[in-house]
Parts: sequence; structure tokens; C-alpha cells
Amino acid sequence: MANKPVSRSVLFYKRMIAAILALLILTLTGLSIFLGVTLHRVNGELDEARDLLLTAQLKEAEAEAERLKNLIPPEQMKPMGEAVAPDILANNTIIAHALGTVDGEEGLNCLEGFEASYAAGIRVFETDLRMTADGYVVLRHDWTKKLQEGVDPAHIPTLEEFMAKPILGKYTPLSFRDLLLLMVRYPDVCIITDTKITDAEAAAAQFRAMLEEAHKLGLSYLFDRMIVQVYSPEHFSAVNGVNHFPYYIYTLYQEAFDKTEEAFRRKAIFCQENGIMGIAMWDSWWDPDYAPIADWRDVKVYAHTVNDTQKAKSLLRSGIRAVYTDTITPADMEG
Repeated sequence: MANKPVSRSVLFYKRMIAAILALLILTLTGLSIFLGVTLHRVNGELDEARDLLLTAQLKEAEAEAERLKNLIPPEQMKPMGEAVAPDILANNTIIAHALGTVDGEEGLNCLEGFEASYAAGIRVFETDLRMTADGYVVLRHDWTKKLQEGVDPAHIPTLEEFMAKPILGKYTPLSFRDLLLLMVRYPDVCIITDTKITDAEAAAAQFRAMLEEAHKLGLSYLFDRMIVQVYSPEHFSAVNGVNHFPYYIYTLYQEAFDKTEEAFRRKAIFCQENGIMGIAMWDSWWDPDYAPIADWRDVKVYAHTVNDTQKAKSLLRSGIRAVYTDTITPADMEG
């Protein structure tokens, strides 16, 4: 029996179904390729994200290890009842210049000078501050005096070198860090800083270094027992821009002062307007006629450097509140 011929419509539909199946196969193949590429890219991004996370975690762990290595403590609270610098200064008329004299040697800023002055009853200490070659603050008037072997303006020491060289071959040099620790041991003293540097940028760097040392020890509260000397309105602005320290004295020896009452009045007004507690000047510049101006502006006046007891007593009677000295002790003033 002969086969029936396939109708055109059936053949058309068969061809259409074949075309659709081919197209579907091509689509599925393309989709598979696309998904494979996308999956590869996603896996790469996931691997990159994991690497970044591990790197961040490693950096965090390294930072924590560095903190622990440096033993940076949290900031300590100021002890209850500890006096602040103006209160300590108000109860003392003697300020030990350069931490005081030892064995007749002046201007050393050394541990032995501090201890001798403290034993003599002095509680207010002025100290000179300089920066080492590696950026630390140490107690030193300048680098010109031959106080330490191999140290001079052409050979400014690093901190390690400074600390390793006894002053005059036998006295203990001090860093700013050491000074902070001394203040902890002797909670009834206050410090007046003489940082010497007047250049704004250098002064800012010096005070940033001082703040960093206090922060490393967790002892920033000790600035309540410090009085920062400034030498001009520009110097005050530079230092105060780094940190607003609680107490300042405006010291005139580095700035022109024509010694008239009007000139003194301008200085006193500047202090009053900027919260500066006092003015320091050479004893030979003092005029008792300044006293009413200082009182009116609520500014205390201090004189330096006075090593004659009778001169010191006369200055105190005429309106000076305290004198910087190398040699006078509280016992001398009582006699």
C-alpha cells in the first residue's frame, strides 16, 4: 500500500519546531557561557574582597600590637585635691631658675638642682626647654654652653645621646618626659616653661612634641600645674593654636619694651583680653607705678633673675608677686 503524502502544513510545523529547538539550544549554550563568565568574575571579586578584609584585619592587629608595645595608657584622672599652678605660685615668692642651683652651679636644668631646691623648700620651678635632633624636648638652656661632652650648636644631640651624657660630667640630664614623671612624684610643685623658641612653626612643633609625651604617659592633666611662658602676641597665637593651655605668663625679655606706663598698660590689657595670668620682666625694668595698672587689669607681675635677697624683698614690697632666682631660698626671705 502506498504512503500518504505529508501535508504541507505538517511539514511546516515540523520545520518550525526544529528551528525553535535549535534556537533554544543556542540560547541555552550562550546563557551557560555567560553564567560561567559571570561566576568566574564574581568568584574573583569575592577573592579580592577576602584579601582586602584580611589586609584590614592584619593592619588593625599590627596597630594594636604597636599600641601595646608602646604601652600607651589611658589618660589618668587628676588626683583629688591636687592644686593648680596659680594656687601654688600664689603661695610662693621664689621661683627656682633653671630648676635651681646645685654645688654652686647655675643654669643646669638637672635632676640634682631640682632635688636640692625642693629640699630647700622651693615649690615653683622654671625650666628651659630645647628640642633634640630627633624631635624630642629636653631640659637645656641652649646648645652653646659646654655642659655635655660633644654637644654644641653644630652637634645637637639625639635624645639618646643627650640622656647618655652627664651634665658637667656628673649631673643627671632630664627630658620633658622625665619632668612629667617628677611632677607625679612631687604633686605640690608647679613648672614655668621657658621654651626659648619664638619662630611660630618651630614653637608649634615643640609644643606638639610636649603634648605627645604627656599623652604617651596618660599624664595630660599635669598641664594644670604648668605655666607656659610666651614672648609676644605672635608666639602666644602659635602656641595657643596647638593647644589652649590653662595658664600663661607673658615674658617680655625677647620683645621691645620702652618701660613707659602706657607700654605696660598695653601689655596688661593684652593679658587681660587673652586670659594670660601674668607678666614677667627683668627686675631692672620694674617700676612701682606699674602696680596699680596690674591690679586694675588683674595681672600678676614677676621679676627675673634676682640673686640678691634684699633686692628681692624690695621688689616684693613694691608689687612684684615672685622673683626668679638662682640662689635665694624661702629661708633667706624669712630672715
